[in-house]
Formats: sequence, C-alpha cells, structure tokens
Amino acid sequence: MRKTIIAVGALGLALLTAGCGNEDTTEPTALAAPGAASTEAKADKPQEPKTVEAAKALAQKEYDTYAAGDWKGAWDLWTKEGKAAISRDEYARLHTECKTITGLTFEITGARLEGEDKAVVNFKRSIAAGMSEIRYEDGQWRYQPDGESMADYAKGVDKVIAEGQASGRCQK
Repeated sequence: MRKTIIAVGALGLALLTAGCGNEDTTEPTALAAPGAASTEAKADKPQEPKTVEAAKALAQKEYDTYAAGDWKGAWDLWTKEGKAAISRDEYARLHTECKTITGLTFEITGARLEGEDKAVVNFKRSIAAGMSEIRYEDGQWRYQPDGESMADYAKGVDKVIAEGQASGRCQK
C-alpha cells in the first residue's frame, strides 16, 4: 500500500513539474463564451459548397453506406435532429435485430435545392422510389430521416422491433 502511495505521489509530482522550464511567451487568450467552443471544431472541418452537387454527393454516400449495412456509418451522416431522435447504437441495433435488406443500391434520379440550407434528392432502389431531405448544418450537408422514421424512433427501438415482428415486416 505504501509503495502505491509513493508511486502515485511521484507520478503526480512528475506531471506537476513537467511543464516547468518552458516559458510561454504567447499572449493570454480570452475565455470563450459558453457555446463558442463549437466554433473552433467547426473551423476544423472544411466548409462544403451549398450546391446541389454537394448535397447529392452526401445523399449518395448515405445511400451507399446504408445499402452496405453500415448502420453506424449511415447514422454518422445525419442531421442533429435525426441523431437526437435515436442513438447511434440503437439505430444499429434496430437494423440488426429487425433485418434490413442490404446490397440493393440506390440510384439518384433527381435533386433540387430548396433555399440555401435544404435539398431534396429523389432516388430509386430496385422497384421502389422515394425522396430524401438533405440539410446544410455547420458547413456540412447532412441526411434528415423522413417523418415516418422519426415517428418510429420516438416510440423506442424495442417497440418498433416488436411491431415489426408482429406484422411480419421484421424478421431475425
């Protein structure tokens, strides 16, 4: 026990003195206001152009990731609103426990901008067709889950899986 205390004390002293001897000649910086820290993180990411081509590129990346069964990777491309509706792990669990068809690729059939911060991307997948909303957030295009999916996420994953299993739509 005594050796542990000495070792912890020595480690603490080493950490405490590690910064000694290096004189910092930089000007002190002002403390950032609450919520301003995210500005630095945003500056690290390159700003994507607000073009229909950039929105389509994000949509295709989302579709490809989803078609590959990379549920966590698909979730990573979502809007803040979408991410707030369901956690990354729960989204992956939903698609793992309630098997989702993978391997069928999406083809973008059209896209348009609706203002500066929103795009609508039309797609087809096998015999199905649909549209997705892509939003511009913090300098990046992001996928917004559709209203039906958002309503499902609000129910909770266990309930969505149970409903899917009861209807035959969801099979393990």
